[in-house]
Formats: sequence, C-alpha cells, structure tokens
Amino acid sequence: MSLQYFDLVLSFTALFGLCAFLTLKARLHSALAPLTALGITGIWFTLVGVADLLVAGGWVFYLAAWGLGAFALVQKRSEARRLLSPGAVVFWGLAISFAVYFSIRQPMFHKFDEFSFWGPAAQMTSTTNHLYTICEYGAPWQATQNCGLIVLSYFVQFFGAFAPFKVYLAYDLLLFGCIAALVGAIGFKNYRLALPMAVIGWCTPWFFTVYARTIYLDDTYMSTYGDVPAGMLAGGAVAMWIALRSEKGTGPRWAVLPVLALMANIKDNTFPIALIVAGCIAADAFLFDYAARWKEGLARRFGFAVLCLAVPMAQYKVWSNYIAVLVQKNAESGGTGTTSLSPFGAALQGTKMLLGLSVPEEYAARQEQFYTAMANMWDAFFSSEKWTLSMIGPGVVVTVLILVLFVIALVFAKGMRQRLRVLCWMGLSSLGFVAYNYVLALSYGFIFKPSQATDLIDYSRYMYTYYIAWFLMAAAVLAWVVQTGRWRLLGQAGALTFACLMLVRVNMMVLPQMSVLGFSDATFADQYLIMEKVDAVKDEIDEDDRIFFVSQGDDGLLWFTYSCYFQPNILDYSGWEKNEESGLYGAGGGSFCLPENMPDPSVEGAIYFHAYSTEDFAKAVAESGCDYIFVDKLDAGFVAGYGSLFTDGLAAAENGETLLYRITPDGYEPVAMEVPR
Repeated sequence: MSLQYFDLVLSFTALFGLCAFLTLKARLHSALAPLTALGITGIWFTLVGVADLLVAGGWVFYLAAWGLGAFALVQKRSEARRLLSPGAVVFWGLAISFAVYFSIRQPMFHKFDEFSFWGPAAQMTSTTNHLYTICEYGAPWQATQNCGLIVLSYFVQFFGAFAPFKVYLAYDLLLFGCIAALVGAIGFKNYRLALPMAVIGWCTPWFFTVYARTIYLDDTYMSTYGDVPAGMLAGGAVAMWIALRSEKGTGPRWAVLPVLALMANIKDNTFPIALIVAGCIAADAFLFDYAARWKEGLARRFGFAVLCLAVPMAQYKVWSNYIAVLVQKNAESGGTGTTSLSPFGAALQGTKMLLGLSVPEEYAARQEQFYTAMANMWDAFFSSEKWTLSMIGPGVVVTVLILVLFVIALVFAKGMRQRLRVLCWMGLSSLGFVAYNYVLALSYGFIFKPSQATDLIDYSRYMYTYYIAWFLMAAAVLAWVVQTGRWRLLGQAGALTFACLMLVRVNMMVLPQMSVLGFSDATFADQYLIMEKVDAVKDEIDEDDRIFFVSQGDDGLLWFTYSCYFQPNILDYSGWEKNEESGLYGAGGGSFCLPENMPDPSVEGAIYFHAYSTEDFAKAVAESGCDYIFVDKLDAGFVAGYGSLFTDGLAAAENGETLLYRITPDGYEPVAMEVPR
C-alpha cells in the first residue's frame, strides 16, 4: 500500500487505540469516545504547534495512542464487546467508508476561502511541520485564524504526503464523531431510536445550509470552511453531555471538557457559541447533576460548572497570547499589525450606544453602520427570499421548528425535575441565540466593512452555525426524554417519522450527482489545469525561488489558488502596497495598468488593478525580491504598458510558448517550456 494512503491506516489505528483506552479503562461509552479522542487530539497538537514541536509532539501522540490502546485491549480483553455500540458502528462505519471513497475520488479544494486560508494553512502545516502562523505565504499579513481544524488534518496525514482529500476526511471524522454522540448511549435493543438519531445527525448539515435545489456541486460535506464543523461540534458537545448524564455507566463527566476546548479553537467568530454551550452545560451540571437532594455534592457541581467555562476560556487565552506575539513581530518587520476594532471594545461600546451613552469617536462614526446591520438582520430573520438559509425556510421557521422540538420534549418529560431540565435547556439556548445575534450585529457594525453590513455578506454562513448547534441540542434533549420519559414507543415512532421527513427533503434538494456522494471529475477541471501549469513551471525553477504574479483581471482567487499549488515556492502578493493616509493595505493580486488606463472605481473589479507606470512596475518587481515572473493571463493594456520591460515584448507569452520569465538586470527573459492547455 502506498504511503499516500498508509498514513490513513496509521492515523485510524492511533485514533482507535485512544478510543479503546477511553472506553475500556476510562469507562467512557464507545459512542462518545471518538469525539473526546478528537478533542484530545486537537488540544495536544495545538499546544505542541504553539511550542513549534509538531514533529516531536506527533510522534509522542501516536506512540502514546498505540501504547494506551494496546494496554487497554490486553488488560480488558474480556470486556472488548463494550467497544461495540450503535454510535460506535456509525462512527467507524462512516469513517472507513469515506476514507476509502475519498482515496479513490480524490476531491480537491474549490472555493475562495479554501484557497485564501483553510486549504493553504493545512498544506503549509503538513508540508513544513510548523503551524501556518509562522510560515511565509507571500503576503505581509499575519495569519491569526484558529488552528483546531488545521491540526486535525495534520494528525490524519502525519506520516504521508499532503492531499486535500485528507483535510476533508479529518473534518468529516469530527462530523461523524458528533453524529455518534447524538446516537449516544442508545443500545442495539433500542434500534428504533438509534437509527433515526443517526439519520437526523447525517442530514443536519445539508438541512440547515441548502435552501434551493442544487444544480452545481454542493459543498456541505466537501468544504474546509469551519462554520459547519463548529455548529456540529457545539451540538455534539451537548449531545455528549446529555448522554453522560442519561444513565449510569456512560462515562466520566470530564470527557466533555476536551470537546469544549476544541470548540473554542475552531473560529474566532464562533467562540461565543463555545461559551454559550459551555454555559448551558455548566448550568445543567450545577442545577441538575445530583442524585436525591439538591444540596448533595454542591461544591463538586459548582467546581465542575466553573471548569466547563474555564476550559474554553483557557484555550482562547493560549491562542490569543500566541497570536498577539506574532502580530507584534509581523508589524515590527513591516507587515500588518492590528487593523480592526477590538471585539470586546465593540461589545462594550455598542451596548453603551444602544443605551444612549456617549462612545469614543471611532465607534460613533460607525453608528449608522451598526443600526443598519441590526435592521437588516431583523429583516433577514423573517425573509423568505434573499436570506433563506434552510430547506424549510428562513430563520424564523427554523427557530419555530427548534422550539417545537423542545416543547414536544416537555410534553413527553416525566416528572417535574425532568421538565425543569428541559425548560432550562430551552431557555438558555434561546438566550444564547439572542446573544449570538447581538454579537454578529456588533461584528457587522464595528468590525466588518460598511458594504458587508449593508448587504449582510455571509450572513447565512454565520447564522447556520448556531442553527445547526441549536437544532442538535433540541434533538439530543428530545432523544434523552424519549428514552426516559412517558409514551416511549410513541416518541420513537415520532423520531423515526421526523428522520424520514428530513431524509426525503434532503434527497429532494440535493441530488446525489451534485454532492460529495457522486460529483463529476469535471468539477475540478480548472484545478487540474492550474496544477499542470504549476508543475510545468516548477520543472524550470528551484524550490527557494520567489515568483512575481501577473494575471490580469484576477479578483484574488487565482493568486490564492496558485499560491496553494506553488508551495514551497513563494508566490509574491504582487502589487501589495500601503495607503499612507489610511494606514491600510490595498488589494493585492496580479492586475496592473498604466495610470491613465485605470478603470473607474464604479467598474466591477477595478479595485484589483494597480495603476503603475512602466518605471513603477519595474521598481515593484525589483523590490519584491522575486526571481521569476509567472504570466498567467495578459491583456492588451499590460502588453502595451509593460511589454518593453520584457526582452521579447511578451511575444512568447502571447503565442503560448511560455508562462515564465526570468528576472535579469537586462530585462525579463522568456523561459522555454511546455505550456499545458
């Protein structure tokens, strides 16, 4: 077996070893063990990554996982049947199936932000054995995004060559762990409930992110964005906690803590969701985690509640301090420092603004933007057109569905204590929904650009994270009540009916040939051509050569795409320059024109052009430190304005004879090469 795939076998055996240890020695239910194991994996690789010890940390982790697994299997071989449960079957069945399927089909990155961050970050971390935060990427800004998902992909392909499909597989392992947690401690005898819960978990990402019949590739299970995993992980954490509380023998309470820590390290804008979930679990633990009398174990319950909140805060603090040091170093070396208002400052000043109190000038200047964002978000909540974001309609419909699930759980609940617990989950998660909307309004008002607030750019993507989490919370609470409350057979029939309705609706909206289950190879035709061009260029250059990029009309996507495939070569973010008045950097990329030919700002794409005279272009190339110029796309304006700098007047590039020019003191010389078509 090629090492390209054998690394998956090694990572799966390590993960299984850790799960076996958690199940057999730590007494954690086998359906919950994968999610805890992935949480531990994410924490470990984050810490060793911050310490810049990824290789050593990786070896320690693998050896420990294999060793602990072997120890548990030998010591507890008589209890090996505990490794088998409906949730465990769901996790390992899906994990192995998708590992085989992705290895055969080899899906690739295909969306803008996959090339602007998620994909290159995973690639740089895997190929350099350093966190992407300290790797050079051709642009002067400091990468600050959280690394929780990135290090999971590093774990999966620790022993092999980097491949995009392994990144997808790593993220899907996390999704499958959440689905297994939703199935929870349900046994094989209760298959009438286990099967519907698995189906509900499987359908959830599509159900809350697809709102029209797909006619192109649907990327719900084929995206390296962090929004869907963040929502699934939040719901999975609640499902795990409820399963830990549902019956004796499902495992220790601390098993949920690594999951809470990983939640805080997915995306900075989903950190509030991590705190909301941690707060809900903390409240449930403090108020209801007792046997007979409420005062029993009060100090223990209070301590655990505090720990639930402290763990994600600690993870956030570790990453924030690490990034603060890197941002300062980057600013001192000529890169960008902090360029936006503080989220905590925005929360404080935005609240003061709503209360009619005075705020600093920089916040007062954004008052109209803040109010516009809130008004637009209110409209979006009820809209059935522009901002519809689910298979059943806009946010108000999704909210009603989730609240109905909680109400049904109340009806089926048995006894006052169980009803109060359902009410607690319903009330706190609803308050969390309001709080998250407020945080999002603050972001649109004070952190994002005015156009983003006006058009609510990416609103659906930000909101469906919470809807997914909230729905899974309600589903987990309902599943618990159906197992322990009144009219259990009726509840199981209802769960099966709802799962079937979800499955039918997903199949109506997402055709198999347009999803991860049956995508065409033609989907990635453009990527294959780009890779062929990169390979042809790499045959003519050395690994340490830096490349200047020219692609007329590019909006940044091609620069990000080529940058990803050119690694370890650095593709310079050509044209990057600082506006001395604003202190901000303009658009980069590789589009140039003479000042007199600069498009009107109202023309779409004008922002990506750089008005350079011939002399300024030559100066920019010289100061970039590049060895070659990569010519991806030309237009008449570029040839007329800068052709004199090229020894052949760009004739070779125009005739399709080269993509590459060597930078020399006497001009830019064409490099003879085969040009893929």
